[in-house]
Amino acid sequence: MGSHGKGHGCTHCGCENPVWNALKHTVDLKAFAGKAAGLLPEPGSESLVFTGGTIYPLIDGDMTQRVEALGIHGGDVVASGSLAEVQARMKARGIRYQTRPLGGKTLLPGLIEPHAHIVQSCVMEGWADLGPIEEKTQKLKDPYDWAWLKETIQAKLATADFADRSRWFLGRMVDPALMPFTESGQPGVLNTLTAFYCKADFAKDTDTTDTTGNLDSIVSDRPLLMISASMHTVYLNTAACDVVYHHQNKASQALRDTYKTYENFLSVTKGNLQEEAGITPALLSIPLVQALDVVNIFKYMKDYFQTASSRGITLLYDAMVDPTSKMILEAYGLTHPRNLRIGYAASCNGVDFSHIPPYKPVTKEAARHFYQGSVKLVSDGSNQGLTGYQAAPYCCETDRPVGNFNFCDPGPDNTTPQALPDAYQTTLNSAVATGWPLMIHANGDRAIEFTLQAYKTALKGKSGLDKRHRIEHCSLLTPRTLDQLQSVGISPSFLIGHVGYWGYAFENAIFEDKATRMLDLCQDALDRGLRISLHSDCTVTPLGPLRSMEQAVTRKMEGKRENGKFITDAARQPVLNEGQCLTRQQALKAITYDAAWQCHADQWAGSLKDGHFADFVILDQDPLDEKVPASKIREITVRETWKGGHKVFAQ
Repeated sequence: MGSHGKGHGCTHCGCENPVWNALKHTVDLKAFAGKAAGLLPEPGSESLVFTGGTIYPLIDGDMTQRVEALGIHGGDVVASGSLAEVQARMKARGIRYQTRPLGGKTLLPGLIEPHAHIVQSCVMEGWADLGPIEEKTQKLKDPYDWAWLKETIQAKLATADFADRSRWFLGRMVDPALMPFTESGQPGVLNTLTAFYCKADFAKDTDTTDTTGNLDSIVSDRPLLMISASMHTVYLNTAACDVVYHHQNKASQALRDTYKTYENFLSVTKGNLQEEAGITPALLSIPLVQALDVVNIFKYMKDYFQTASSRGITLLYDAMVDPTSKMILEAYGLTHPRNLRIGYAASCNGVDFSHIPPYKPVTKEAARHFYQGSVKLVSDGSNQGLTGYQAAPYCCETDRPVGNFNFCDPGPDNTTPQALPDAYQTTLNSAVATGWPLMIHANGDRAIEFTLQAYKTALKGKSGLDKRHRIEHCSLLTPRTLDQLQSVGISPSFLIGHVGYWGYAFENAIFEDKATRMLDLCQDALDRGLRISLHSDCTVTPLGPLRSMEQAVTRKMEGKRENGKFITDAARQPVLNEGQCLTRQQALKAITYDAAWQCHADQWAGSLKDGHFADFVILDQDPLDEKVPASKIREITVRETWKGGHKVFAQ
């Protein structure tokens, strides 16, 4: 449960949010159902012919085709081609239209986010953002270190919001893996990441010594709780530990059963609580008035969707939807304008599949607003959280040397089974038997190996391509596991921010040369004919397909520091495994055409084929134009976003 001040991990990552699991009981389902009384009509679509710019229809995945014009009507694409051809098609159908000049701008199919978490992200939106990534620019905050964290928290505590000293300080997205680390420089000696702890001097009631990581030196007179960016560790100061340990709820009672005295609890955990057993009592100890901020979830969701539209996203695929969040998403769609389409994977704990409905292929009509495309399982943890399940130990200090696997057969902790656990194979057999396509979270190389073995047995000789089964993150690969992906027919979706944001920490502190050889082997996957996508796992990294495209093309390690500051000059940022850089066309295909295929949406999205939804984005610059520096792709302005022939965002 505790990390002894050295581990920074979580059991999962954004794929299973413990805050949502703990607080969703506060949602009044009847109240939400009442709000969903009236169905909002779909916004009216326009009849237009776009011309006078660069138009890439991406029909059948052709990344080289450019057309002169695009015609839309009734929310769908009517035709693309020369202006004369499009005008003739519109006239033949008796469509009265207006011509819309693009003014030299670039029109593309709507961008697709194939793996994010909507409700689970929004539930914490009212907490202080302590993350390392600036939301607006999608670049690393500078500085991002202990001094910044302390200054940021104390500045917020000085505001009127915290005049009431019973109010907890709640922070989200704090990330020790992107704070300065110490390289041992000696073979066999582990590197050290920044560690957070409380009450370093147990001879005193509190210790406010200003040393790196001591949370009591930030605030000691009220509870402080921060949750890690990788989502399965909370960090508490002594005041929070005191409340959590002595709180009268069943989860805190379980803590008292484990740690017989408060002093033992502090000395073992140092305020680091992990996984559901540790996080739940902490969250249930938060004052109800703060926990119930979940009632603002519709406001936070509106902001979330507006951000998505501003980034050119027209289809967002939620990678883990439980029954409560499904109801909230449905209620939102009935009471708010729907400015993007949402697909989702139904969450499953790997044991109980009773809530999974019978399989139905996705239809265009069903997918107009909200559709289920798959079922989600989570096999291991987070690599930057030091809980991705590895074949060899991490190169930095952690109390879980090889991470976590969620389906191990009974046995000693912190060991790496050489054989596939029977429990995991049984789970995969049951999951495949539902008939649904699967999305399986597997980060570490051993977790990926086990997942591919289990897929192969469960599929009984059939190709995974038949259902478009996926592995999520699929971070650490070898030539052998890439060959297995190809032979079993499993598609990878890469959290490419691992390279851009954490690549330097992976290469120099967490994995060392293993990161150079194995992290996000995008080009090797394409060389084997695999169809890949790029995702954000939002809120682990921000929504931003163009940023994902840039990071896949450049593989620049933005996390390298010089004189204590991140190097912001792209020309001086090192590249992680240059041979894995994608071309611009390959990366764009991964956030449009192939992402639609992975999300079971290619029959109506991902390209501007005749009859597809008129979902597209208009950009100020052409991301395929080499005149635009590759390191500036994320900075291209999204001028307009259209869904179903209706403008949902304008800059």
